[in-house]
Amino acid sequence: MAESSRDRILAEALRLFGEQGYAGTSIAQIEQAAGLSPGSGALYRHFKSKDELLVKALEARVLDRGQWAQFLSPDFSVLAMLDLIAPNADMVDRLVVLCRIGLGRLDHDRDVARILLRDNSAPQEALELVRREEHLVVVSVLSRGLAELAGPDRDDDWDALAVVLQSALAHYWLLSDLFGGQHPSTIDTDRYLRSIAEMVAARLKVPATELIRP
Repeated sequence: MAESSRDRILAEALRLFGEQGYAGTSIAQIEQAAGLSPGSGALYRHFKSKDELLVKALEARVLDRGQWAQFLSPDFSVLAMLDLIAPNADMVDRLVVLCRIGLGRLDHDRDVARILLRDNSAPQEALELVRREEHLVVVSVLSRGLAELAGPDRDDDWDALAVVLQSALAHYWLLSDLFGGQHPSTIDTDRYLRSIAEMVAARLKVPATELIRP
């Protein structure tokens, strides 16, 4: 099936917003990239404003769950998944696998991250959409996964640890993207992910109560 004009506008708008910034991209540029006559106003047949276009473009991307949809099921088990794809891996290697899945999602959301983190002109509605439909969803999935990996009878603050892990991955990804694909430290992805995995694995093995000193 041929891609509709609306879908082309959404895809090209998100790409251009990511490359040039929201404020730096004009309606005419989006129309031209989508195969419409630039400056004709044809975009407004589908979207009332540039702000609405941004929100709808972000929504289309973050709600494109694809292979990540399985993680949102209440019956999804991280352990069961890892038993299938990394049956003989230790805790560190399993966490590296999960980190790679996280980086894959960041790659999928590349233009979303560029728009929100490099450009402070995005409307509040766009920020709230990504917070609700992406950030909080990812934290919830990570939190459940960490609790499962740690084992039963643990009452640790998995939400906070999930945010730490998510932030570490996002920061590495963002700086690598900003510097053309290589992190400015020159630490490659394998080394970075293993370092994160080792720290998280150590935390999973030791309950929070045992870390507290009198």
